[in-house]
Amino acid sequence: MDAGGTATRALVATLSGERLGQARSEGANPNAHGVDKAADRLAGAIADALDQAGPGARDAVAAGVVGLAGVSALRDGIVRARMERALSEAGLAPGRGFFTGDDEVAFASGTPSAHGTVLIAGTGAIATRIDDRRRTRSADGMGWLIGDEGSGFWMGHQAAKETARQLSRGGELSPLARAVAKRVIPGQRPVDGDASLFQEHARSFARTLTAAPPILLAALAPLVSEAYAVGDPAAEVIVNAAAGHLAHSVHQVRNPGERLPVVLAGGVLSHSEPVRSALTRKLTLGTAGSEIVPAGCTVGGAAWLAALRTGVTDEDHAVHGAFTRVGVDGDRDGGADRDRDRTDAA
Repeated sequence: MDAGGTATRALVATLSGERLGQARSEGANPNAHGVDKAADRLAGAIADALDQAGPGARDAVAAGVVGLAGVSALRDGIVRARMERALSEAGLAPGRGFFTGDDEVAFASGTPSAHGTVLIAGTGAIATRIDDRRRTRSADGMGWLIGDEGSGFWMGHQAAKETARQLSRGGELSPLARAVAKRVIPGQRPVDGDASLFQEHARSFARTLTAAPPILLAALAPLVSEAYAVGDPAAEVIVNAAAGHLAHSVHQVRNPGERLPVVLAGGVLSHSEPVRSALTRKLTLGTAGSEIVPAGCTVGGAAWLAALRTGVTDEDHAVHGAFTRVGVDGDRDGGADRDRDRTDAA
């Protein structure tokens, strides 16, 4: 399972990486959505994937790994008990499910190596040093209020602030500000010629965003990439600043001169070509020739880690590739191939 801030994905696979069932639900980060909602979404995704895998799938599960965004919340005993109960509600036998960070499964999806760095830039952003497949050091990941610089939330927030500035001034909006204003306050326009109404228009924009859940700012991030493509100067500033913040987080967790791999994961890096390209250029200059690779199927990475718990060897790179291959449609969640004749599942 790969349970992020925006979406939760569950995959049932054989120990050789053949996919039996796959399902998804909304985000299950307990910090972002509350523990009860997160647990319900997690249980629903797992149950649906197991249902797809066919009769007897629940009894056949050998191990399960949940890569959980906000995994630090499990330090609270009440939160951990509720999330573990979600696994039982979905039909996993006691002791078969293990929680780890979504950064650890993202790293596993990009490389079979046990050591390196992973950068996740999605709704939030965190860079993590991985040693023996466990997080040993991290940078950022502080949440939308005081951190997550370079993330989808951060980019959306910057876009919203730029839009408010342009609305306050009046006049022609840039492509970025026009797209953001249309998304947030569609159909609203000030009366031409009255400067005070321009400022009130900006306040209406700000009030609308303030009343919405903060996480919705991340939905504005794709508009930055679209505006960048048509040469919007403000979008160019946001893209380059996001790449700079993300590169800085990576450098904070690496040792000087090391050549361990760097895995890039998350929706921003998967879907924003401008941010990915700018970041790759910055990392190439500062990572001493380390391999920089995109994450594969992250929920497949979680299933591969579960398979390792059953004795599958990490030296079989073909098996790793089977678990983590990206789906034919390019979705990094992987495809939904099924082989209902195989029942030993991870």
